[in-house]
Amino acid sequence: MTLQTELPIVDQPSAPIVRRPTLTDDDRVELIGLPFEGLAERLEEWGVGRGQAKRVFRGLHVHRHRLTDINSLGRHAKTITEHSRPTVAKLIKTVQSTDGTEKLLIEMFDGAQIEAVLLPMRRERYTLCVSTQVGCAMACSFCATGSLGLKRTLTVGEVVAQVYLALDYASQSAPVSDHEKPMPKRSLSHLVFMGMGEPLHYYERTRDALRILLDQHGVCFSARNVTVSTVGLVPAMKRFSKDFQGRVQLALSLHAGTDHTRQQIMPLAQKWPLAQLKETLLAHPLPGRRVLMLEYVVLPGINDTEEELDGVAEFQRDLRAIVNLIPFNPFKGSSFRSPTLQEVEAVDQGLKRRGVPCSIRVTRGQERAGACGQLAIKGFEEQGL
Repeated sequence: MTLQTELPIVDQPSAPIVRRPTLTDDDRVELIGLPFEGLAERLEEWGVGRGQAKRVFRGLHVHRHRLTDINSLGRHAKTITEHSRPTVAKLIKTVQSTDGTEKLLIEMFDGAQIEAVLLPMRRERYTLCVSTQVGCAMACSFCATGSLGLKRTLTVGEVVAQVYLALDYASQSAPVSDHEKPMPKRSLSHLVFMGMGEPLHYYERTRDALRILLDQHGVCFSARNVTVSTVGLVPAMKRFSKDFQGRVQLALSLHAGTDHTRQQIMPLAQKWPLAQLKETLLAHPLPGRRVLMLEYVVLPGINDTEEELDGVAEFQRDLRAIVNLIPFNPFKGSSFRSPTLQEVEAVDQGLKRRGVPCSIRVTRGQERAGACGQLAIKGFEEQGL
């Protein structure tokens, strides 16, 4: 199945504007990449007026209309079009695992491709694993995306467009294959920024995408249902804490209990040691019953030793945090092996004996390279891509 969509759906001028100097692409702004206040400021600057902001924002983000189709916008549609440039995001291909996980291959205007993953939940809902970059610069040795290197970072609009493509796709009733019954329609209710790329690497872009997706004038995802993961970029973590005040879930990729092991498998850990990460997390606001998430990929013989588990327990002490154990998902060229269920359960029990609350993440999408740590534009081969 192939679905193609371009966002925002705006008309490009058919002829040069003669009333004012011709604008270049650098002069134009990505309309769906503007948070509400930023859009209001631009509309004021362009002579449209701040009063049109709510109408334009809802038209683009809720209804996803062309500017010319937004009610009562009239002549302002042309003015806004002159100053804006389209965000292009095309859904090229989808593949589905037997567990219901669906991986989406999305292509941007320059041919760059990313993957997003829809994870089925109870009550006909989906969680979307969102990508923020083409590749990743963090080079974590247990992650296939890190082996790609960083190609480029997605724009704010491309992150938002990715979510809208998945939102529309999830609401459709589509057959799994030519021989199977249609899947039931589902709603997209949860977002986890754990796909390709480090969400806090170019912090402002993730911040603005979140502001758009959470805005009451737009699709208005619940902040409680959104999680942002990071390998531990301390300055950006502090900004994230200040900007969102704990309303959006923060997940730290911990993956080791000692600095030595962490630096072996996560190069960035050489810059920010565990003590500095813990200090940053202790200052992170946690309203109500919110907790921090500490992600821990289980690597047999590497981070499952008594010393490592002691370190995890020490790191978690005084933090309102839960450790999420993730069995390593294999990919081509990796030097690690997947743990057995018994090995994962041994880590789980070892941490619980040390007083550390933890859970085991169920592996999904592995057969089509759609599981955690496997996103590297693979798994579409059977459909001829």
